[in-house]
Amino acid sequence: MATVKVCFTMPDESEGDYAETDWRSIYVASFVAFCIAAQYSLYFTSMWPYLKTIDEHVTEQFFGLVVAVYSLSSCIASPIFGYWSNRIKQIRLPLNVGIAFMTVGDIIYFSSELVPSERRYVLFAARLITGVGSANLPLLRAYASTACNPKDRPRSTALITGGICFGILVGPAFQLLCTPLSYPGLVIFRHFSINMYTASAYGSCIMNIISFTCLKCLFVEKYAGIHSEYQRTDEAAKLPRFDIIAAFICNCTKFIQQLIFTNAEMIGAPYAMTIFAYTKQKALQTNSIAQSIFGIIALIVFAVFIGFKLDKHVKYRIGTIITFIVILAFLLITFPWPFLTERIVMFSGSDAVNSTKEMTGCDTDTLKWCAKTKAVNPWVYYVSYTITMGFGFPVMDICLNTVYGRVLGPRRQGTMQGLLRVSGSIARMVGPLVVSVLFASYGPTVVWIAQLAVVAVVMLMWIVFYRRMVALKIVAVDRKISALSSTLTRADTVFPDVPKP
Repeated sequence: MATVKVCFTMPDESEGDYAETDWRSIYVASFVAFCIAAQYSLYFTSMWPYLKTIDEHVTEQFFGLVVAVYSLSSCIASPIFGYWSNRIKQIRLPLNVGIAFMTVGDIIYFSSELVPSERRYVLFAARLITGVGSANLPLLRAYASTACNPKDRPRSTALITGGICFGILVGPAFQLLCTPLSYPGLVIFRHFSINMYTASAYGSCIMNIISFTCLKCLFVEKYAGIHSEYQRTDEAAKLPRFDIIAAFICNCTKFIQQLIFTNAEMIGAPYAMTIFAYTKQKALQTNSIAQSIFGIIALIVFAVFIGFKLDKHVKYRIGTIITFIVILAFLLITFPWPFLTERIVMFSGSDAVNSTKEMTGCDTDTLKWCAKTKAVNPWVYYVSYTITMGFGFPVMDICLNTVYGRVLGPRRQGTMQGLLRVSGSIARMVGPLVVSVLFASYGPTVVWIAQLAVVAVVMLMWIVFYRRMVALKIVAVDRKISALSSTLTRADTVFPDVPKP
């Protein structure tokens, strides 16, 4: 029986067979990403005082649950939304559903005072529902990776990531603008008002309406990054499996990125009050300034990357490893080395009883490690934090998402981008819980050692599997030759006695 089997390797991503990038849709997706990210950070500063105002029985532990449930619902919803978008081969419908969830959550949030009692559970439900809507972010990341021509992927990814970063930065700034409203603010009717605590929820609803309108009127869903042959047929089902190890390493990297950033953000105020002996007000002000500088540096990095089109020159695997080195540098610079000369200011319960001022420093009654731990200079800590994190966070985001999109290949990536989101959400849930226990029991030394260890392990994984962190390699069968092969095979069956050349 005569058979013909001819294979060829698909062209490189930089070559033809891909449509041109529809930049307008990428810009719209970036704006929607900005609106979603802003709603994540809008509530950072106002949620705790709002809870204390509307429910006097709320505790710090319950507040922690309210914060964590947002990430929990996002963690559950992200892969579901991703799988759904892959099944229906579009992101528009899941995006609209996610926006609807966020709108419902925001309405519940600013209506919480209408409930006569146990209002803390209303806010818990509001954040739970809003968290489902945040599952839109991995859909937008997946779209950025597959909606553009592969040669434009780094710039497209940077636009989405920049929108997210800008949203996280603008959220607290918007909340600051709402403080003149005070409380109860503009009373519409009994137990329903626009005040400095609920204005953020009203603002979120407005952003949701604008996002929905943009998706309806301006967004055209095109996938220039999915190879033309695979868009026209069911050949996508025959794409080779992506490298599981490479994808796993990318997910571990996302976990580490979010872990380090969340821990630094969460531990910032307690660290400043304990190690630097700052008052509550000074700790809040200093950390707010540090976060603002961090955000500004990150925005500059994104602007430079996009404006100067550095996507054509950056080596993304090397860039990821460099950001690991930058994070390690921050942890080593701020490590409480035994040879440091500055000591932690300490006080005990008896000192607090006999003093009319706010006690600052390390409480020796509750923290047994005070006398054994050296103090890092606050200037060293905050300068290194703003520079290393301000540079490392956006660079890792750009490099990681570019590598991850290439590893997955020219297929719909909703589910896998959802899993990447899950990795970050788990870090945001687990990190603060573990770090708070380690910090209270053993001090910053053990916290820093634990972070150094996990960062070093994942960086080592990148070095060991460096050659596998590459774009998916595709081998396809030429359609015309495949059809000829089928014809010859059928002829061989129908005319078995015909001499073969």
